[in-house]
Amino acid sequence: MLVLPLNDKTGHIPTDVVGTILELLGHKLSEEELEEVIDEYDEDESGQIEFNEFVELASNYVEPEEDYDALRKELREVFMMYDKEAKGYIPLDTFKQILRELDGAVPEEELDDIVDEIDADGSGTVDFEEFMEVMTGEPNPATIKT
Repeated sequence: MLVLPLNDKTGHIPTDVVGTILELLGHKLSEEELEEVIDEYDEDESGQIEFNEFVELASNYVEPEEDYDALRKELREVFMMYDKEAKGYIPLDTFKQILRELDGAVPEEELDDIVDEIDADGSGTVDFEEFMEVMTGEPNPATIKT
């Protein structure tokens, strides 16, 4: 399982690991190419890229169809780590904690809004499909009605 280096819970990715992560995604960049990418996303030259900017950066290096399956598998593993009893859902409090770990700077009010939106049925839980939708920002392609 791919684990991003977010140990400090700041919601930032150190620029010195961006190349390694992109390589894990199957894209080995030259030093020059990597420097250009980092310069584009690390505008304040802090040596860190915000998590949401990293997601945007990484999305430029993945094929949508094959990436969705790989991402789904990775997120299933993450979900199962929190669904310890294999009930098929996680409590909303656990889900909020996951969001806090990804980006410690998200205000509590915004977390509450996300939770309210994802728990439209008022069940007090998040199932895997809901989890996928929040983590990817897109509905499951298999459930989209055309």
